[in-house]
Amino acid sequence: MTFDRRTLLSSLAGTAGLVACQTTAASTGLAAPVKLNSGLGKLGEDTLFPLGVASGDPLSDGVVLWTRIVPDPLGLDNPLPGSIDVDWEVADDELFAKVVQRGRTRATADWAHSVHVEVSGLKPARQYFYRFIADGQKSPTGMTRTAPTYLAPTDRARFGVVTCQHYEQGFFNAYTDLIEMDPDFILHMGDYIYEASWGPQVRRQAEVEAMDLSDYRRLHAQYKLDPFLQDAHRRVPWLMIWDDHEVVNDYAGFNDENYMPPAEVRARRAAAYQAYYEHMPVRLRSRPRGPDMHFHDNFQYGDLLSIALTDARQYRDDQACQTPEDGGASLVNCDELYDPNRSMLGMQQERDLLRGIGRSGATWEVLAQPTLFARLNQTDRDGNPGAWSDGWDGYAPTRERILDMVERRKPQNFISLGGDMHSWWVTDLKPRFNDENSPVVGSEFVTTSITAHSYAYGRFSRMLPDNPHIKFFDDRQRGHTFMDVTKDRWAATLRSMNNVYDPNAGATTRGTWVVENGKPGVIEA
Repeated sequence: MTFDRRTLLSSLAGTAGLVACQTTAASTGLAAPVKLNSGLGKLGEDTLFPLGVASGDPLSDGVVLWTRIVPDPLGLDNPLPGSIDVDWEVADDELFAKVVQRGRTRATADWAHSVHVEVSGLKPARQYFYRFIADGQKSPTGMTRTAPTYLAPTDRARFGVVTCQHYEQGFFNAYTDLIEMDPDFILHMGDYIYEASWGPQVRRQAEVEAMDLSDYRRLHAQYKLDPFLQDAHRRVPWLMIWDDHEVVNDYAGFNDENYMPPAEVRARRAAAYQAYYEHMPVRLRSRPRGPDMHFHDNFQYGDLLSIALTDARQYRDDQACQTPEDGGASLVNCDELYDPNRSMLGMQQERDLLRGIGRSGATWEVLAQPTLFARLNQTDRDGNPGAWSDGWDGYAPTRERILDMVERRKPQNFISLGGDMHSWWVTDLKPRFNDENSPVVGSEFVTTSITAHSYAYGRFSRMLPDNPHIKFFDDRQRGHTFMDVTKDRWAATLRSMNNVYDPNAGATTRGTWVVENGKPGVIEA
């Protein structure tokens, strides 16, 4: 977010074990559900799955299924044994009369009794139903969808783009509106949780500021208890990237804004990454090893979409132009901003991304990154030009290398998707934003927040005349962006919640912006 959150806050008041060692099940039958023999029965029925179920990372032949066995999600005591056998089923129908895959997996205390099952052998572009069974209890029934076969002719994709869901600052009712639009999947752009309490509050977080594994686990569990979020996970598969608040504001690699000793940052990051993994429908290959977690990936949806899912926190260089008093982000102007050896993504991830541009075979090549990708020319309070050091303007050489490659390779269509800003931004993308002769090579849609507030409408609005490539901006509403993509066009509908303080409030359309196939640049529909 391009303002100083610390100022706003003050002004507003190892790797032991496996989560799920999947046993590929035979189709000849399912063993009887294991009994825990732990006295859990006295807790009553339906106590083992309070966080619901989720699916993610769909492939053409499978998907990741997730749940967590946790009778007391916000409690400090764990009444469960060290490991629990959990059965799972995938069916063609909601009644599970036609089970197509089943198996047993083990949830361990080392990973908070979370379950990650990588189901394979499914059919492409199909809806399936799934559930878990433990100690004789059945989880809620989830629904998921597989992707089309790689490069198979695919006419349409419909998906929601969401970001920045602060538990205290509103209800997650945007998910109800999104689910009613029947998406094929949901793409979360980061700030799934907020590690610290700040801003207007309609409910209180379990932690004022998360520091250790117990803190982050309680926050993730509390967020998952939100019925709107839980239902959205239950209904469709998700794709995920992250930003900073999954760990701590403005962190970059092993650096934080308050100059916390690197060893302490490593410990905090390890705790945050583990809790994130324990609560998300992500693959076993993403299981963290201490403070390291492989999270960036590429998602292919037939021959229609190719989405590069990036990690813009774990590998990035520290923010430029820092002072002894402030190790975080600010509006700056110094030579370090233009150092070509600095990278927003880390050089290895950046090279991998550059190699793939223009080579996916998809009609629409998408960069999923956490914030505003286009340049934002702005000035400080004294009228001096500056760049927000935590965003892409703070890593301009990385952005230029990406857009130069887009200009050189000429993918059929290039789209950037972002979040973080607590506002909608619709922009044209150019390799050199200050050169009026530089061609438009792509388009960008940044979605507003689910709940996290913004207070910069006047300030940003005054900047728009100096940024002609920015076609739309508004930070006054919370909501989501719904994408309807065909071979002919990309349509982004901005959906605004009427009130995030009222869980029953409805939504309205703020506007729809379109990119036509083969014609880079956005137009209002």
